[in-house]
Amino acid sequence: MQISFAFAVKFLHHIRVNNMKKRLLKAIKIIGIISVVLLIVLIAAIFWSENDKSVTKEFVKNENLSTIKNNWQGTPVDEKGRFVNHEFPYLPKTTDILKWTFGAHPQKQEKNDDKDRLEIKDPTEFLNSETDGILWFGHASFLIRLNGVNILLDPVFGEPSFITRFVSSPSPIEKLKKVDFILISHDHRDHCDAATIEGLTKKFPAAKILTGLKMNELIQDWNSSKTEIQTAGWYQQFKLPDDKIKISFLPSRHWSRRGLFDTNARLWGAFVIEGAGKTIYFSGDSGFGSHYKELAEIFPKIDFFIIGIGAYQPQFIMKPNHNTPSEAFQGFLDSRADVLIPMHFGRFDLSDEPPSEPLRLLKEKAAEANLAEKIKNLQINESLAIN
Repeated sequence: MQISFAFAVKFLHHIRVNNMKKRLLKAIKIIGIISVVLLIVLIAAIFWSENDKSVTKEFVKNENLSTIKNNWQGTPVDEKGRFVNHEFPYLPKTTDILKWTFGAHPQKQEKNDDKDRLEIKDPTEFLNSETDGILWFGHASFLIRLNGVNILLDPVFGEPSFITRFVSSPSPIEKLKKVDFILISHDHRDHCDAATIEGLTKKFPAAKILTGLKMNELIQDWNSSKTEIQTAGWYQQFKLPDDKIKISFLPSRHWSRRGLFDTNARLWGAFVIEGAGKTIYFSGDSGFGSHYKELAEIFPKIDFFIIGIGAYQPQFIMKPNHNTPSEAFQGFLDSRADVLIPMHFGRFDLSDEPPSEPLRLLKEKAAEANLAEKIKNLQINESLAIN
């Protein structure tokens, strides 16, 4: 009896061990297959991105809007229907992404040691007022009140998905009293957030969304109240219900993508807002280019020049898309604007430079040119009077 019981235990143990071995071998086989598939996809992506080119085939615009630049044919589009920067055509390279991911990060320790953070203020006073001004919510999110019109630019509130933060700031949607226009420069997640747009359109269904060509195809599903969406090509002026303000869409040196297969499918750009005798430029995301000088030719008196100064390291991947502080300052000089308001630094962790470096380098550059007083940097939720 005891021998039979011992044999049964031994037999059952043998079966369990064999089953475990089979499961392990099966798991190893599945992992191997997945690894091979991923390797093939990676090789294909590298081959595709290294050989992909963007050559202008045609020019497009919103035929219902006016064009503000003489002899402008429209926004360039390539043979695959992708938008093209007319001065610096750009497509991302998989090898650059791999190099950044697995390569050296020379500022890593300096970045880890940098504990300087933006201060978070209370925006309630400005939001409850009717005074014209510019309020910074951090990164590229602003509320501009001009001639009594309330304009949100690239609102990304609360804690957006897939973005690492240096500082957390609560969503101000509950405190907002009125929103007339929502301006979205492009589709990247640090500028265009589904939850924020859903919340805003639900609370302010009469607000109009102004953005670049094809952006409506992305955000219309987030538009909980079917708010009106108007899209423009570069150098086009939006149709607004009255003449209290004017808003135009201009080029920037950047790109667009939300997923794996929609590179440059939606247009990116900058905005110029005019009203009450003032002109405000908002750069969106941009690398350096001649568009700053072209800006001055069309708008010879710019009062406030809002431009990104962060997310520029490493240069081999960031230069085509984000200004360095020095380039941002040169763009300000090229535009012949009066006041520079820096943005796109200090809130989100998007690149390799330390969080406090962009503002420090910008101020140094301005001081060298004896123009330190032209820099008006804000803390999060801080406002600046327009008049």
